[in-house]
Amino acid sequence: MNKFVAGLLGSAAVAIGLAGNLAFISPPSPSAAPIGGGLGFCNRTKQGTLYVAIAYPTEENRWKTQGWLQLGEGECNTIIRGTLTNRFYYYLAESDNGPSWKGAHKFCVSDTSFVFAEADKECQGTAVRWAGFRELDTGKNVPNFMLNLE
Repeated sequence: MNKFVAGLLGSAAVAIGLAGNLAFISPPSPSAAPIGGGLGFCNRTKQGTLYVAIAYPTEENRWKTQGWLQLGEGECNTIIRGTLTNRFYYYLAESDNGPSWKGAHKFCVSDTSFVFAEADKECQGTAVRWAGFRELDTGKNVPNFMLNLE
């Protein structure tokens, strides 16, 4: 792919991310920790595409969920940009081929792209469901974190 086409594709992905107000629809970043801070994931499996959702507390003492970050085999991307403000996040990852990373913490998700502001309290609507998330301890005062899903 030439540089012009690659630039157009990257700009389109960023424009889609801005239009949809979803930070996770942007070009993939390298596997190192996100530049400028953030929370990212890498697909280190041989299981096809992974879909990642996250949950985290907001300043209003509510739990927010958002998804789905799509990662092809070997791809990495950032789902939250900027310096991390929480130590603990929760994530759910599912693959095309069966394996999943689930946990005991229940939050609301949708079958399509979503952002839910009170994901621990209500889960109503079309194509929504409760799902179990795993806890992720990013460390104390850590500005960025990249998790390899293997």
